[in-house]
Amino acid sequence: MESWGCIEKVIDYIEKNLDKEITIDCLADRANLSPFYFQKLFKRLVNKTAIEYVKLRRLAKISEELKTNKKDNIIDICLKYGFENHETFSRCFKDAYGLTPSAYRANPILLSHFLKPEIGLQYNIIDEDVPIVTDGIVLEVTRKFLNKPKYFAGYTVEVVHEPPSIDPLEDIWNKVHATKVSIEKYIPEGNEIGISLNIGEGEALKYFAGVETSEAIKDSRLENYTLTARGYIVCKFEAESFYTLITETIYKVYQYMHLWILKKAINVEHLAIELYYGTSPDRTYMELWIPITQ
Repeated sequence: MESWGCIEKVIDYIEKNLDKEITIDCLADRANLSPFYFQKLFKRLVNKTAIEYVKLRRLAKISEELKTNKKDNIIDICLKYGFENHETFSRCFKDAYGLTPSAYRANPILLSHFLKPEIGLQYNIIDEDVPIVTDGIVLEVTRKFLNKPKYFAGYTVEVVHEPPSIDPLEDIWNKVHATKVSIEKYIPEGNEIGISLNIGEGEALKYFAGVETSEAIKDSRLENYTLTARGYIVCKFEAESFYTLITETIYKVYQYMHLWILKKAINVEHLAIELYYGTSPDRTYMELWIPITQ
């Protein structure tokens, strides 16, 4: 087995046993590595120590349970996942997300977690137009030429997005969905769009969220974006649920496409365009468009 495969096997084991005792010796045994080499390899591939990774994945699991499990006390839930006491757990939760567990339970906003990595994707560079299925993700990379422009209107926000944290995009998408029907030339059956805009080295990242319109509109309350007629690399992907799609899956697809483009040596612009299809909460399909340099 490749060395990355050993760590991938350990990560799968961790995910299934977050509510059980997990030790370095146990994980090293599962990887068939010495504790010293296991910890070194894990840190290199995951960018976290094994102990830190387990803690962050437990916090992610607990946050989901706090949102859905209203009958058990917070102390019972944190003890279930290996935290020694409520004080330690509360401090770790607040350090990770910026709010206390009780505040989150009372108002369960969208959080940005440290996600279970798909290490195998880093070593499996698929060919164009060949679908791949991995751990609940279905993705396919193709090329597309857009024959006529598509127009969008919406809002921008500055983003500081270092997981784990509170997800910084929930508010702007809520604003888009609350106001879209009042936007001039809005196309109800059109796409929604999200774009990460790097506005300059050392400057804040900006994110644009909007809805499709039949033409560019003039409204001082809104900003416009035009998806120009040109060639694009398009990554089409699906997930098991909309929540998974906009949290875990899209984050992993961004990472994979960065690697894919480097490996394929394709000249592209430093721009990633998220296209959402449909407006129902159970949608599980979207696309990531990357403009090819002319």
